[in-house]
Amino acid sequence: MRPGLPSPATWYEGRTSLDLLRGEAWAWIGLRSGDGLHRLHSDLLVALDRLLVELRWAGIRRLALSGAGWMTGQGHHFSAGADLHEVGALDASSAEPFARRGQRIMNHLLWPGWQSLTVISGVAMGGGCDLALHGQERWAVAANELGKGGLRLAHPAAKHGILTGFGGTVRLPELLGRKGADRLFRGFETWDEQTALQAGAAHRIVAPIGVADHAFEWLDPTGSRR
Repeated sequence: MRPGLPSPATWYEGRTSLDLLRGEAWAWIGLRSGDGLHRLHSDLLVALDRLLVELRWAGIRRLALSGAGWMTGQGHHFSAGADLHEVGALDASSAEPFARRGQRIMNHLLWPGWQSLTVISGVAMGGGCDLALHGQERWAVAANELGKGGLRLAHPAAKHGILTGFGGTVRLPELLGRKGADRLFRGFETWDEQTALQAGAAHRIVAPIGVADHAFEWLDPTGSRR
């Protein structure tokens, strides 16, 4: 943790929890879970929606989203996406509100009143891929010096007979073009950080050492850390 900054506070505690660091005009949200895969449960989506609304009203102008580990040192995964057990239990009546909860989160990240950054690391699959790619700016975290921990960006929903509902079918063609989106949605490719950068899914690659420093410089370019 950088000097002068408090430790992240727990904003929401659940199967996947939300940690928060906040300054005068910036905020950093971290996803935290027991297994480190940060699944997007319905209760998490509701809590994240509430938090993002609160931050918008509070005048936040720079927002980062990542795995919580990167706030204080070493992180790992971004998000394994929606809980497939929960998705498997959806029916025609419950699927729509579930999808709309996810779409609200994606729309918040694209809100033009702030700049949003997603720090994408490790597993970012399915709904986690949707979430990662809705950052207005997107960084991919590289593998470590041993070649471990690199990005695994994928959208294998169709393998499970799932029609994604969080907005990826709209966002991916906007970012990657039809061919790029087809590589993830229909070709079931898994992209490392270099492929994500080349395809336009990521704007830059950052080393795992120093992720927090780079993020704080982006969040608070004046260096005030307030």
